[in-house]
Amino acid sequence: MERRRPPLSVDLLKRVGLVWLLVSAFLVAVRWPDIAAMRLTDSDDNLRLVQLRDLLAGQSWFDLHQYRISPPDGVLMHWSRLVDLPLLLVYAVLAPLLGGHAAEQATVVIVPLLTLGAALLLVGRLAWRMVGEDAVFYACGALVLSLGALVQLQPLRIDHHGWQIVCLLAALNGLAARDERTGGRVAGVAMGLGMTISLELLPLAALIGGVAALRWLRDPKAPALCLSYVRALAVSAAIAFLATRGLADLAGHCDTLSMPYLAGLVVIAAGLSLLALAGNLPAPARALGLAGAAAAGLGVVLAIAPQCSRGPFVMLDPLVQQYWYANVGEGMPAWRQDGRTLLRLLVPSLAGLWAAWQLWQGSAGWLRRFWGEYLLLVLGGIALALLVSRSAAFAAALVAVPLSWLLYNWRRRALNARKRREKAALATMALVILLPDAPLGVARIASPARASSGPAVQEVCDVPAAATALRRLPASTIFAPIDSGPLLLVHTPHSVVATAHHRAAQGLHDTIAAFLAAPSEAEAIVRKRGARYVLICPGLVEAGIYRRAAPGGFMARLVAGQAPSWLRPMPLPRESGALLWEVLPPGQPAGAGPVRP
Repeated sequence: MERRRPPLSVDLLKRVGLVWLLVSAFLVAVRWPDIAAMRLTDSDDNLRLVQLRDLLAGQSWFDLHQYRISPPDGVLMHWSRLVDLPLLLVYAVLAPLLGGHAAEQATVVIVPLLTLGAALLLVGRLAWRMVGEDAVFYACGALVLSLGALVQLQPLRIDHHGWQIVCLLAALNGLAARDERTGGRVAGVAMGLGMTISLELLPLAALIGGVAALRWLRDPKAPALCLSYVRALAVSAAIAFLATRGLADLAGHCDTLSMPYLAGLVVIAAGLSLLALAGNLPAPARALGLAGAAAAGLGVVLAIAPQCSRGPFVMLDPLVQQYWYANVGEGMPAWRQDGRTLLRLLVPSLAGLWAAWQLWQGSAGWLRRFWGEYLLLVLGGIALALLVSRSAAFAAALVAVPLSWLLYNWRRRALNARKRREKAALATMALVILLPDAPLGVARIASPARASSGPAVQEVCDVPAAATALRRLPASTIFAPIDSGPLLLVHTPHSVVATAHHRAAQGLHDTIAAFLAAPSEAEAIVRKRGARYVLICPGLVEAGIYRRAAPGGFMARLVAGQAPSWLRPMPLPRESGALLWEVLPPGQPAGAGPVRP
């Protein structure tokens, strides 16, 4: 039913605006206790707030070091200033009106809600254009009810994940444009900015490029989309790189859009441009030329940075891989997630895939080509989500529009149905697609609580509750579990050895090695790192991992109240669930166990 429409309409804005207001009000109400306490629960969001504060304090726009991680040199982060920009602009507007703390509090709410609004507008626009006006509500609903997308588009979620969803949806809107050049440019710029924000979008950018190349392969007179996309991708990525990183760091990083990847994009764009100049070649020659350009681009990347053939986390040693990265849930494949998460991923995705198939089968002409290509994107997005669970948000964005068509048609059938059983069946199927884990949630609430099979530990780890006591201490380096690091940076003036971020590779290694080692070996690592204090939260999952792996190790001894003699206990509020010791000068005797006020 695609119709020629203007870019936007008042009716579309009203429909999307209504959904945005309702969802925003709900999210703010649900998250209000955390908003009031400035409790950003994710490590990435906490460290993003630290990065914003450093920028406001005068750190250079082009300097992406976190100097309070692994001091004194700090850690060069792989994050992009593009994500800092909206935070900085909103804070700059609000600070003169509200003051620093209130402006910061408002910023971490407003910016994620603006991201949510952009995502809803883009998915609603695509449904409005490709399905119809009444599908807008269903597309927006499918997006916000998806587990992967909703987690990334709520207050306090200030890191890059929400903006990646926006970039993907903008690219999909570009692919829906009737004018192939315009569509390719929009999609290329969107994915260029998205890859600058995070290289997690690289597989999807390649997938879109593959779909555009397939169109050219099938039709020798249709190179415009592919050429426009690749050229816009290369140019926008290069401009974004210069605008956010400058020329100070030209190293061949594998985890961010660095010079090797930019060079590869330029080579692919040049190769495809030469192929277009060759004119109307036979299909085998076009296939060879397309494959050759892609292979040349990949070859350039690996020639400049051969280490990138081992993936973006080549700096991590086996110890860090085993005890940290292998336990990061969002990086695991879907089949290693719990049943509820797997249902929330698979059921809507497969329903959206089936709907995209039906749209392809039931369309003709331009629309048939569009839905055929869209079907390939959905397949690729689901495959990516199955391999890496954090990509579930991308799959949710891709299936939202086909789901809107499916749900709209089911509603229309239900309204016309004469039998109540048919109405009930259609309503039940819609609920199953939108909330597939609801039965499990109800069963979990109804069933009695099961005793934990793991070791008994405190369930609380409230670093902000300990912050007042920690701020009274002279600013120093705290040797702490990596999951506690970002919270310590946000709520105290102290530094840490490592956080749960892969660029702090040596700090990660030393932290894990120390907590697994015997106390005497841990002492050497802690002193080498210049730490003045040691802090743990026995209730952290991370602490449990170290205790199970090394029952006689440093972490296990600290949790058991058997601190070595080179540590002196320090008082912290009991409600924090944290324990603190001061590292004594060599040879000085210590006191008894942890001190509580």
